[in-house]
Amino acid sequence: MPGSEPAAVEATTVFFETQQGIPVDSDLQKRLRKKAGILLARRAYSRGEMRQKLLEMAEQSLVETVLDRLEELDLLNDRDYAYNFSLYRVGREGWGPGKIRDALQRRHVSDPDIAAALDRVRSLVGDSYALEEYLKRHFAKRSMPEDSRGVRNLVNHLHRRGYGRDTIVDVLKRKLPAEMARHL
Repeated sequence: MPGSEPAAVEATTVFFETQQGIPVDSDLQKRLRKKAGILLARRAYSRGEMRQKLLEMAEQSLVETVLDRLEELDLLNDRDYAYNFSLYRVGREGWGPGKIRDALQRRHVSDPDIAAALDRVRSLVGDSYALEEYLKRHFAKRSMPEDSRGVRNLVNHLHRRGYGRDTIVDVLKRKLPAEMARHL
């Protein structure tokens, strides 16, 4: 409907109208808040991603003020963002911890937040379980490797998906026929 804004934008605007009891009247700050609200209404962002988007419009100090306020309101939370991102990638896309770590670093999430998210996901689903579930989907589309080259290609594929060598070898020894597992 033309002229209507998403509910998240309206709620965000209401919370920003006063900052520590002082009315905020900067047009630029209002535009930054509106842009942040529109972006957050679509999907979650890390603080670093949001900073990049807002720096296109204003200087660092003003952007940091808006980002701090978003965190106060819990509209921006890197720890939750990293956990939800990790859980989705493990469950739906079959990513391993290495690939998730790389993706979160590209999204400017801090290393402690990444480590905490991966630990939470690992405690919930475990490394082996995530890899086994991915292999079920993988082998539903492709056949098991038939020779040492096929096993090597599979190991390399799983390593690129972010799984560690020890986890790959452990799971493949259980999944592959004995004559193929000896190539690990």
